Amino acid sequence: MRAHAQRPTSPPASAVRPAVDAWRRANERRILDEAFAFFAMPNLASDSVGIRRVASHLLAQFGARGFTTALLESPTGGPPAVFAERLVPGATRTIVLYAHYDGQPVAGAPWDGDPFTPALRRFTNGVGGEAVPLPMAGATTDPELRIFARSASDDKGPIVAMLSAFDALAATDHAPTVNVKVFLEGEEEAGSQHLGDMLRAHAERLQADAWFFFDGPVHVSGAPQVVLGVRGVVGVDVTLYGASRPLHSGHYGNWAPNPAVAVSHLVASMRDRDGRITIAGFHDDVRAPTLDEITAGRALSATDDSVRRSLGLTRTEANGAALGERIMQPALNIRGLRAGGVGPQAANAVPTSASVSIDFRLVPDQAPARLRDVVNAHIRAQGYDLVTDPAAAASRADRERVALVQWDDGYRSVRTPFEAPVIAATQQVVAGVYGRAPFVAPTLGGSLPLFHFADVFPGVPLVTVPTVNADNSQHAPNENLRVGNLWDGIALVAAMVTELAPAWERSTVVP
Repeated sequence: MRAHAQRPTSPPASAVRPAVDAWRRANERRILDEAFAFFAMPNLASDSVGIRRVASHLLAQFGARGFTTALLESPTGGPPAVFAERLVPGATRTIVLYAHYDGQPVAGAPWDGDPFTPALRRFTNGVGGEAVPLPMAGATTDPELRIFARSASDDKGPIVAMLSAFDALAATDHAPTVNVKVFLEGEEEAGSQHLGDMLRAHAERLQADAWFFFDGPVHVSGAPQVVLGVRGVVGVDVTLYGASRPLHSGHYGNWAPNPAVAVSHLVASMRDRDGRITIAGFHDDVRAPTLDEITAGRALSATDDSVRRSLGLTRTEANGAALGERIMQPALNIRGLRAGGVGPQAANAVPTSASVSIDFRLVPDQAPARLRDVVNAHIRAQGYDLVTDPAAAASRADRERVALVQWDDGYRSVRTPFEAPVIAATQQVVAGVYGRAPFVAPTLGGSLPLFHFADVFPGVPLVTVPTVNADNSQHAPNENLRVGNLWDGIALVAAMVTELAPAWERSTVVP
């Protein structure tokens, strides 16, 4: 027998949520004041002074709640992780709560206000509206209001939920039933370059029975999710060349090789119109999804039609295949093309070079190194010599036969199996908090460097429990957090640390 992860039909209500909600309703102004003070702190990983100021703030916040705290440094540099720990006498399980405290840059399109001056606003038809004052002490807040600030949803909001959850438990005489460790990364939005070295350096301190990642959004429908993994990612830029100077298209068109046309043919040779990757050998190490994973992926796609409409699409690739299934397959995405000019910048000339930037999304068992090998082999098979030095490429006498290929390191996909007993237990806890069964997502469509955790803690379940709203504009201007999602996050953290252990024991099947 095995513990089988299915969506429960009648979830038992959380025993702790009513008390936590009652405390929260009486303390909403206090929670929002603390959140706004935190959201106002700039948190770019590259700002070493600012990011350590945020880390020190969090160290003090968890210390004030009875946690033993420390800054964990990587031996190779980078921002520290904030570590907090609370041991529970008699507890037989230890969990780690993960979030990251660094954020995305704010450059680019303008914000409606200062990104680090949090504002409570109405939100109608996808647009932030008038500002609303914070509630008076003891008063409650409309849960549909949004907090606008950089990192409000990604990932400061979940950290506020953690802190407030422990306040609520202390005030309501509820206590954790698991040993709780908190690991707050300070470099996630900058690529987690030092994370692996940090985890190895502090592996003994970070030992646990499961890691829970409070990152990412709930399902687009608003329903909760339990996410078992992420896709990997590898990026590559390819540049093809033509003549050594721009050529008049009337005099030389259809005679001189056009690198823009060459890039178009190269892309078409790699991927068909429905997104299937056609590179020889590419799929040889792709693990097929299980029946459980396929079923769960299809369930996630119940809202596909409404998502298409919201995006102004009348069709999607693969004859309208379910999105939840498609994100369990590898993907080749063209993230940018460059050749010559368009519109007012267009000229009747054959460009001297053309470039395409590609990201490959990986699924379990695909190795980034092998992917690079098969893609390089494919480009060679199209008649190109591969080089990695731009100067060497540009100086070749046979420029039209050269492909400048520049790869990033990338990382692999990670997925916790459905059979892990903690998955069924997590479903039960989440269902009890939200009053409805969660979707179980075999994988996020995006990519996170979870492989570092899988390498250092092999066999330990890595489970993502998103709490923020799906329309949060993370990584973009006007990032926001729906207030009701913050309230749900507080209740979920409280339930996870108090109700997970008994549910976990019930979900463990002993032959």
